[in-house]
Amino acid sequence: MTGLSSHLLFFLGCFTCMLCKPASAQHQGYIYGEVVLKNKQTYTGPIKWSGGQRLWSDVLSVTKSTNKNIFKYLDESQIKRLSNEEGGKKIDWQFMSLWEDKFPQRKNEILCRFGDIDFIHVTGSDQAQIYFKNGSKVRAVPYKNEAAQLGKNIVVYTGGDSKTIKWDDISTVKFRNTPTDPQLMHWAPLYGTVNTSNGPVTGFIQWNRYKYLNAHTLTGKTRNNEPVSYAFAYIARIEKQNNQVLVQLRSGKSIVLGGSDDVTSANKGIVVMHPLYGRVFVEWKAFRSLTLQAQPATGLAYENYPVPTRLYATVQTTDNSTYQGTCMFDLDEEWTVEMLDGNKDGLYYQIPFYYISRIAPYRQHYSKVWLKNNSTLLLGWANDVSDKNWGVIIWLSGKKYQYIPWNQVKEISFR
Repeated sequence: MTGLSSHLLFFLGCFTCMLCKPASAQHQGYIYGEVVLKNKQTYTGPIKWSGGQRLWSDVLSVTKSTNKNIFKYLDESQIKRLSNEEGGKKIDWQFMSLWEDKFPQRKNEILCRFGDIDFIHVTGSDQAQIYFKNGSKVRAVPYKNEAAQLGKNIVVYTGGDSKTIKWDDISTVKFRNTPTDPQLMHWAPLYGTVNTSNGPVTGFIQWNRYKYLNAHTLTGKTRNNEPVSYAFAYIARIEKQNNQVLVQLRSGKSIVLGGSDDVTSANKGIVVMHPLYGRVFVEWKAFRSLTLQAQPATGLAYENYPVPTRLYATVQTTDNSTYQGTCMFDLDEEWTVEMLDGNKDGLYYQIPFYYISRIAPYRQHYSKVWLKNNSTLLLGWANDVSDKNWGVIIWLSGKKYQYIPWNQVKEISFR
């Protein structure tokens, strides 16, 4: 299948590959680790992160505290060109150190799954160093739209109880394989297929962004204005009908609900996460229906998330030159577990680079993205896939490198 409607293949095309892996119990999909406090006390158990993340497939979204790649690899004329394209102020090169703090204006966001992280070391009231499984690290601060992901309390479930831990008390959070834990058997995550205006996507579900367990409830009001709630465990399907929903229960009963942010346009959106190939955030305007399904036999255990390797790419330019070598994409992403951002008609994709085969700029605001399962997406507007991309660096032999501005990129193929 080709074209832009292959969203089903995006989330299901390689599902058989996942089934070929040794099956791990569903509880192994939960975040688990050891929290070491500054006073050396430790708590070990399942972890609920401050942004509500509970699964290894959940995404940590933060910003790099510094990114000096633009000054390290670009010359004066290249930086001026980027400044002009970004609408930056006129540069006074005699006061470069002052100017560096003001440019660039855009964010440099880190997107990775918790399953990609070895440990997190707290370095400040809202700052941390994030260590990947290969030993590499990045310094991180909160991103304004995801401020709750650093600097806030986390919860550890230990000894049959929950322990809320203040961020300022934490030294490190060391992630570990999730052991068999009877407590986790009762925490079944939501799993299903979301039908959207652009086709279906399947994976673990977060309803209204924060409801992710069968035990969580869908709330609303009936046509008689009676408030009701149903645990997701008893719901088979939710279908949008104007500014309300039709809920089909597993008992066979159907009921129309409105009057709450769970079931109206006030809904914050539905997140669909797949352990192998990323996350899709579905805005309410693009949502059509959710069919809840029995979850697969695996939640993809922590040990199954790959160790990051350097991005390696072949870049074809608009003047038909070819460059091949280790790659830095958008002067920011270097590792295969980092994620590409892109939007498509109310769907916001975050895809690990290891699952991307090719990228080709398409007009000003878009790129065509080919995935490893041979499906294709047309994604736009985000920095990674639009003319706001800062370009690519390819390291050549002899420690030399070639900077290629985005407007000179014809196609990038990843190994």
